[in-house]
Amino acid sequence: MKQTSYELTGENMDSNTTYAVVDIETTGTNLNDNERIIQISCVFVKNHKIINTFATDVNPEMGIPNAIQQLTGITNRRVRKAPLFDDIAPTLFGLLSDTVFVAHNVNFDFPFLNYEFERVGYPALTIKAVDTVTLSQILLPSVNGYRLRDLSRYFGIKHEHPHSADSDALATAKLFIMLMKRLAELPLLTLQQLNILSGSLPRQTAELISDAFERKQKNPGTLPDYLMVKENIVMRVQRTSFTDATTEQLGRYPQSKKAKLALFKGDLGWRSAQSRIMNAIYANYKNPDPKALVIEAPTGIGKTIAYLLPFAYLAIQNQLPVVISSTTTLLQSQLMEKAIPILSKILQIPMNATLVKGSSHYIDLAKFSQQLNESDPANQSRLIKMKLLVWLTYTKTGDLDELHINNHKIPLLNEIRHQGIASLDATNPFYELDFYQRVIRKAHISQIVVTNHAFLLRHADLLGNKAHKPYLVVDEAQRFVNTILQENRVTFDINHLMSMAHSEVSHLKMNQGINRSPIIQSDPMGSFHVYQMADHLETINQLIASLQEQLFKRFLARQMPAETNNLPFQHVITYPELQTFYEANKRTIQSLQEKFTSEILEFEALSKIIEKQQQNLLESEVRTWIKLNNSQLEVEEQSQIFLQIFGSFFKPNQRNKDADFYWIQVGPQHDAGSVSLSQGIIESANYIKNQVYPWFQKPTLIGATLFSNSRSKYFLNQVGLATASTTVKKYSSPYNFAENALLQVANDGPVINEIDADEYAQYLTDAIYQLAKVTPGKILVLFNSLATIRDVFNRIQRTDLGHKRRILAQGVNGTKSKLTREFLSGSTSVLFGASSFWEGMDLSNGKLDLLIITRLPFDSPDEIFTKAETKLQKQAHKNPFISALLPRSILRLKQGIGRLIRSEKDYGAAVILDRRILDKSYGKTMLHSLPKDMPVQKLPLNELNGELDKFFKKHH
Repeated sequence: MKQTSYELTGENMDSNTTYAVVDIETTGTNLNDNERIIQISCVFVKNHKIINTFATDVNPEMGIPNAIQQLTGITNRRVRKAPLFDDIAPTLFGLLSDTVFVAHNVNFDFPFLNYEFERVGYPALTIKAVDTVTLSQILLPSVNGYRLRDLSRYFGIKHEHPHSADSDALATAKLFIMLMKRLAELPLLTLQQLNILSGSLPRQTAELISDAFERKQKNPGTLPDYLMVKENIVMRVQRTSFTDATTEQLGRYPQSKKAKLALFKGDLGWRSAQSRIMNAIYANYKNPDPKALVIEAPTGIGKTIAYLLPFAYLAIQNQLPVVISSTTTLLQSQLMEKAIPILSKILQIPMNATLVKGSSHYIDLAKFSQQLNESDPANQSRLIKMKLLVWLTYTKTGDLDELHINNHKIPLLNEIRHQGIASLDATNPFYELDFYQRVIRKAHISQIVVTNHAFLLRHADLLGNKAHKPYLVVDEAQRFVNTILQENRVTFDINHLMSMAHSEVSHLKMNQGINRSPIIQSDPMGSFHVYQMADHLETINQLIASLQEQLFKRFLARQMPAETNNLPFQHVITYPELQTFYEANKRTIQSLQEKFTSEILEFEALSKIIEKQQQNLLESEVRTWIKLNNSQLEVEEQSQIFLQIFGSFFKPNQRNKDADFYWIQVGPQHDAGSVSLSQGIIESANYIKNQVYPWFQKPTLIGATLFSNSRSKYFLNQVGLATASTTVKKYSSPYNFAENALLQVANDGPVINEIDADEYAQYLTDAIYQLAKVTPGKILVLFNSLATIRDVFNRIQRTDLGHKRRILAQGVNGTKSKLTREFLSGSTSVLFGASSFWEGMDLSNGKLDLLIITRLPFDSPDEIFTKAETKLQKQAHKNPFISALLPRSILRLKQGIGRLIRSEKDYGAAVILDRRILDKSYGKTMLHSLPKDMPVQKLPLNELNGELDKFFKKHH
């Protein structure tokens, strides 16, 4: 592309400015490949109104790729008679010359358009340009996604044809008008702070903020009553006013159908199973000696209101709060924003509810205020500061999850995350306004407290009260145990620690080291602390290198395979084995602990010197100090894990009760020298009985898939509940599986253990291709291996299915949340998923036509948890397969099938490509666990298509 230097034209942007909101569709995104425009649309905006439009297809004089035709709907035939860009260039150049260019991702549209102008002999436009993506990120900080379709949906903008330039430009214009109004409404101090931070925004986007600030200075107005100024931040006024409802206001619990319908008043329909759950809960806790209650309630019963309503009565009658623990942020938000408001409307009493998360989810206002006063060389950090400034003008919670920033390694966010109440300074101006402290206070006076499993497990004492025990509901209980296991796993990663220590040494005393700062050199102890800290880090590296060598010799040298292709390799270690290792290497381990302590003390001393004169640091020194801080956080985290693993050996006869097993790993692949040591738990029951239950009334656990069969005690054993003191209630699905569902099993598939990986991947590719041909809508394909997903994905992409449908794959296209969002937004998407996609994927807003199960969901025998569990089960003289592996596999299979039917009008089919469900004795048990009236067909693969086609034609 020809580079053109020019001076920008135009005055400040004001009410007389005409904004040209432009969108283009192109044959591709790479200018170096001589791509062309195939459609352009301009919507002209002045004084917050649309005044003119221009739109046309463009003949690119080249073929349009199939993928672009599918995306835009613009075909080669359609553009054949369209004007060339040469033909429209004079008109377009004249229309745009005296405007400000606006686009959703301006750094694509603006250069591309100038490239086309220069190609046909026109100069590049020298007008100002602004970006609505960046503006949206700043002014709409809590929107979940900044694609044009996401923002259109948020504002209710009609946007019928995404990726069509005329529809996109009109939607962007309406979005731009709304953004400009929002910008003008911001308080003066917020605009001032944004103006200071805005220098690195795309093109002239910063001028919009600068102009808004100048206008606000001339007419600042008064600050609304709901806002306040504290130090350098404008934030929402925090008001907490709860009015406790009385038993008289509430009335009697509605036991009968008639009483419930009178209470519901049309806000809820009648569901028999829901009513039975309500009555079971209420009756249990009205009993002077209630039992623990376990409820299996499939999707569609309305389980959330089923437990909320009786517990609301119990909470008010007995003046006891109810703590509800769930899994995902989405489910917690649904409770707070949908279910509890419905409950309040039904009862005609406002239920006081508080959402509580771990402290790191919340912003520390004091730290953020300090960060605002410090220069920040990183563009990303400045953008996040701007988002936070706008967000603080309306957030009532201070919960950083509202910002939907998925990258947890951003230095600024780690700096301003709350570290817990113990970290607060009572003399700080923000102390009384602290969000986390406020949410804990609110929780103590709320009738309903909503939290997540991880927080409940770690802070049951904060939510409960042994003298005045609240009620406890564990929702999505099928995921409760897995959360316990994950929360109690830690890894001492030796290579990572060595890397961080080496990084710190370079930031301390190399060419660009912090030791060269005049601030350090001017302090009598500055250089001393730098070199002492560096010396400790170098000694730590020597000690852990020795420890790594000894771990390898003791536990891996004989056990691991000769070929590094089989990495990572993991080996289970028992407590006595690790204790023996400690005794043999006591001097190294104790020296390492001492060096960690000394290094941390030196860092704290160095920090105090820096903090005194932080405002005098040069930008390069700020960058070095930030890197040093980030590395130090990693080193300190690893030192804590090291102490957690070996700490019990420092005190004789004090066993680490938080660990059931240990394991050592070499790898990952291509890194045969990397050794890590981990600890975890297998026995979840004792943990729950000791850490959670004592703080609450007998619990209610509720979930969709808790029991593998009618006699299984697997779940009860996992959650530490005895059969004699627990009431179990199971409810069948209300949906018509006989009519609306179909299960097919391919009875001619390969014997999995007798086929090599290439043949197996090709079989799956062929099967998925055939099944997709007769499936009209979305397809979810569940695997047990990410490696198999990648192999099948690459093969399927080489077929025409890869051109006809959007194929998404875990481990290939992004995170689970991104994949789920893209999968649900398409009408014919295909998603390949493993592990986490077997459960917890909310498809209530997105129809799933076909579920393909490539392999029965057994745990891999090579997975370290399986190895350790098997070892412990055998030591207890139990059959690991019968007592643990099979029940867990059945539950996953039930959860997978549970993705299909999510409402009364829903329909869907499942295909199992693993013939073991027919050939093996346990297969009957697995099939018997599925909905009893679900039709099952056992046919060769080539006959499944015909039956599947009939099923979809019947329903589609």
